[in-house]
Amino acid sequence: MIHGIVPPIPTPLTADEGIDESATRRLVELHVRAGVGAIWVLGTTGRFDLVTDRAQRRFAEIVAEVTAGRVPLILNVSDMGTRRVLERAAAYDDLPYDAYSALCPWYQKLSRPQLTDFFHRLGDELSRPLLIYNAPWVDNCLAFDHLRELAAHPRIVGAKDVTTDYTRAMIWTKAERAASGFSYIIGGPQVATCATMGADGNVTAMSGVYPELCVAAWNAAQRDDHDAATRIQQQLMTIMTTYRFAHNMSCLEVMFRHRGLGQYVCAHPLPHLDDDVAASVIEVVESVGAPGREQTLEQLERALG
Repeated sequence: MIHGIVPPIPTPLTADEGIDESATRRLVELHVRAGVGAIWVLGTTGRFDLVTDRAQRRFAEIVAEVTAGRVPLILNVSDMGTRRVLERAAAYDDLPYDAYSALCPWYQKLSRPQLTDFFHRLGDELSRPLLIYNAPWVDNCLAFDHLRELAAHPRIVGAKDVTTDYTRAMIWTKAERAASGFSYIIGGPQVATCATMGADGNVTAMSGVYPELCVAAWNAAQRDDHDAATRIQQQLMTIMTTYRFAHNMSCLEVMFRHRGLGQYVCAHPLPHLDDDVAASVIEVVESVGAPGREQTLEQLERALG
């Protein structure tokens, strides 16, 4: 089972949208040292929809090389047809990924039986176990009871459920999930709340740039240090107020650069922010004392008290 913070890491890019290999190595090492529970590769924050297939392959190779088995790796292989997903995944079967993930097909509406058949086929035929990526912005989003029904498949081992209803982690009890070896991971910014409500893990774009802060919030909630959990959660939410300035990925790119991790994570047509807007993002980040370039998790937790 997957537990804890599962960052959907951004894909570091060069100016011509190839893979920035040195930035990728820094980014992955940062996440491993931060104590994340797993790493989610080529997800939405990783812009699997915009980065070329060749660049995606190189990125996946470097991530696997740098982690070297130290944390579990989940690779998103989403596409809109069953055969397309299977073929996409097969291109990575030689790499040591622990699981694949897949969104519901998103182009046209499908019936519940069709979606069931889609995920059952993937569970049966993929070479790795499957985590369902359930997101409300695609044309097909699974109802909660449907997600629980699909969890009965022996090779569907978890789900990232993008939802604001954090009570789902209470209704679907941890004991019930553990009995079937299923990880219920909430995709959302309320990291501490996810831990308090009993989710197995959390996926939020913010953890792709500030894994230390998200791990600290999760750990504080797990040890019932509610004051620390609330304080760190407020820091995260304050950083997210920068999204009012521009597209969230463009703001994350500024934070990524400010941390010294690399230059770009936005592929065209996503915009790069001009200096004035970028300065507004940095002002917010610095106002809450977000981790700097070399700050470790231990140093951060000491600073947070």
